[in-house]
Amino acid sequence: MDDARRAALAALVDTSNRHLHGIASRSESTRLAEELARLNDAVLSAARGALTPFDQPGDFGQALLRHADPANDEG
Repeated sequence: MDDARRAALAALVDTSNRHLHGIASRSESTRLAEELARLNDAVLSAARGALTPFDQPGDFGQALLRHADPANDEG
């Protein structure tokens, strides 16, 4: 993640915590921002090829099930 993206996400985390949740985070904003970016990238990667621009947001769960690795079944 580049420095500009890191700074923007860290500022968003600070703003969200203070103004939306009314709390002070015990974690550094930059660490939370990096984890947020990592998770977002993972979701985008999982959705790429599984969803089209015409799918609804609720279709993501069904797409995950359609593309699940059968080796992960607990059977």
